Amino acid sequence: MKTETLPYSNLGEFREKFHKNDGLKAAALLDYLTRANKLNLIVIPAAFLLGRISLMGGLMPFGIALYAATLGLSLSRVLIALAIIAGMLTSGATVQIYITAVSMLLFNAMNIPFKKSAGSPMRTAITAFVGVLIPEMVITWLQDFLLYDVLKSLLNGFLIFALVFVFKNALDIIGSTTKRYILTNEEVLSIAIACALSIGGLGTWSVLGVSLRNVLCILTILVFSYRTGAGNGAAIGVIVGTVISISSNSSPIMVSSYAFCGLLSGILRNMGKVGSCMGVLMGNAVLTFYTNGSTEVLIYLYEIIVAIILFMVIPNKVTDVVVNKFNKALAAKGDKKGYSIRIKEITVEKLNKFSKAFREMAKTFDEISETRSITEKQDITAIFDRVADRVCKDCSLCSHCWEQNFCNTYQILFKIVEKLDCKGWIDQQDIPQYFLDRCERIDDFVKAVNYTYELFKVDMVWRSRINESRGLVSQQMRSMSTIISNLAVELNTNIIFKEDIEYNILLALTKKGLRNVEAVVYENKNGNYEISLSYKGCGGKRSCIGCVEKVVSDVIGCKMVKNGTDCGLNTKTDMCSIKLVKEETFKIITGVARVAKDEKHVSGDNYTFLNSGDGKYIAALSDGMGTGHKAYLQSKATVNLIEQFMESGFDKDTTVKLINSILVLKSNDETFATIDISVVDLYDGEVEFVKVGAAPTFIKRDDYVEIIRAASLPAGILSNVELELIHKNVNSGEYIIMVSDGIVDSFKNSDDSIIEVQNIISQMTSKNPQKIADDILAEALSRCKDKEPVDDMMVMVSKIWKPL
Repeated sequence: MKTETLPYSNLGEFREKFHKNDGLKAAALLDYLTRANKLNLIVIPAAFLLGRISLMGGLMPFGIALYAATLGLSLSRVLIALAIIAGMLTSGATVQIYITAVSMLLFNAMNIPFKKSAGSPMRTAITAFVGVLIPEMVITWLQDFLLYDVLKSLLNGFLIFALVFVFKNALDIIGSTTKRYILTNEEVLSIAIACALSIGGLGTWSVLGVSLRNVLCILTILVFSYRTGAGNGAAIGVIVGTVISISSNSSPIMVSSYAFCGLLSGILRNMGKVGSCMGVLMGNAVLTFYTNGSTEVLIYLYEIIVAIILFMVIPNKVTDVVVNKFNKALAAKGDKKGYSIRIKEITVEKLNKFSKAFREMAKTFDEISETRSITEKQDITAIFDRVADRVCKDCSLCSHCWEQNFCNTYQILFKIVEKLDCKGWIDQQDIPQYFLDRCERIDDFVKAVNYTYELFKVDMVWRSRINESRGLVSQQMRSMSTIISNLAVELNTNIIFKEDIEYNILLALTKKGLRNVEAVVYENKNGNYEISLSYKGCGGKRSCIGCVEKVVSDVIGCKMVKNGTDCGLNTKTDMCSIKLVKEETFKIITGVARVAKDEKHVSGDNYTFLNSGDGKYIAALSDGMGTGHKAYLQSKATVNLIEQFMESGFDKDTTVKLINSILVLKSNDETFATIDISVVDLYDGEVEFVKVGAAPTFIKRDDYVEIIRAASLPAGILSNVELELIHKNVNSGEYIIMVSDGIVDSFKNSDDSIIEVQNIISQMTSKNPQKIADDILAEALSRCKDKEPVDDMMVMVSKIWKPL
């Protein structure tokens, strides 16, 4: 894989091409240098460390292999060569320095025909193999050409051949300009081997007796086992142990020691960083006791402790940058996350465009819905033209009136219009005398004016209704624009998924015997967890719900309950799908009492109460105009709309405005209804009251009754309705009492009917909301003449209480 974005093997060639090609910008050079310097800062120190590693028999193949792998990359290969030689000098190498230097020169010479391009890894590996074999064979020939030396030379060449592929894979990933989520197995192992070899180059360097190499090896195992699991932890342990064993002539059992430490560390990672650290300590102690049965340790305890301290100090964000590429599960999720983010961006963009389109349509309807005054010039002209066409066209004096005396005729008609504005019609007495004397068809003229004006008034009425309808449509479109815009904002909110909690829930439910468990955990906009579960449960017996709720509650640390009452079983797949939410702080029970004004007809008062599923309890009451079936239909339609809109997540302002516009547009008859909504937050006890033409609401507290009232007209009368939200708080044991106008009107004989209702409520001692509703209705009926209701009556009492 080719990692550079510019087709030049070094900076000199790039400068030469840059000066020849005016199309290249300075920004390209800066980007090139930035990437080159970043890669050099990683590779040059690694070259120094790799140059220090010596294998059995004094072989030092790692520096040559790294140098060969850098062919074609935007790296300073001279500095890399010097770093390799410097590393070999610090390790006491002699003949190997000669072999390495000559090998690098031969390697460069053999690649001259290819213009130093990267080429294929196979060609690079073969060239490196030949380049190191020539000086090795020269030394072997000078040392009597022994078979052992020949085999050692071939082994060195084969090691370099294989290491070229390893370093090539690692450098391609490190120097890549493209963000990649998923690595192949070869790339993962190549990076791990390269890192382990670089750490092995530290050799015997130590600080206060602590081996830097051993500490970094243990730290690497801790990081990978904690972040990626037992499998990767054991794999990294094998690689680290192998490198240390070979480079330091240690016992091969070091391989199993590091691997076992990585395995236990990964197994115990569910306990957090402390668990991973305990895994390393236990792994080392167990193997030490098993291999020699004494207090002699394979990995020194103080080196493990230093690595543990560093591991606890380093933030997870720092290690995740590298580690996540090794975890294929996280990588795959990262790839899906990338797609989901893009899908979300596209969806939000589309919704915003729809919102803008509705907003522009609303603006257009606003502009064309302006009503016109009757005295506008074009309307007056239309009246004159119709009268002249109807009466004057066939008159013998038409030319005299409309051509020779046009101005006088128009002035007379303007005076006639003034009379029409005042009276609504005219007769001969309203016409100037000189016009009466001159006009031969005055009776027809008066009739034509009155008839035309009647038609004009009808036309203006319908035109006004059309303009009003356009205004209402504009209001609905603006509401739709707001709804879509709010939905776009909600979709654009970053949802935080809790993968660690998901894993713990899966583990806990699996231990309880549930199969095929899948869990999705995220925080909603209120900061509470919402958990969607899918599993093979009890087959519809509903015996698994309690177990699931208890297990999930133990994992989360707070009471979680199933949202809704349905079973959630899919009979086709035999899988249960349920949603768990945080248990609400408050519960509400509602009692309703109502009576119709006429027993022969239905009540014009309607109500609803529901839990919206997001911690909100909604109680609504609507009083239709008048009584009987017509009022019932009006209030029923209002209540149904409130249910649908509020359950769909519409805000209260948009809900009321949409309902108002629908009632205004519903028919030619007067159609209006009151809107009375109480929205209780079941987590903190806050209540929002929405009142549009509704009777007062009462909050019965421990020691007094609070009145909630607002002055406004019912919905459906005016095209625009101003919404006033009233906020209050309620506590356990308090009551929200909503009544219709019929209840208040039954106390009209009192000085203040609202205060009288307040006094009646304050005197009630019952704790049962249904009993309170019945008693209020009974008291209201007792105040009516002959105990016959003066209007449709309804009482809705909601008791707020907190479970023990």
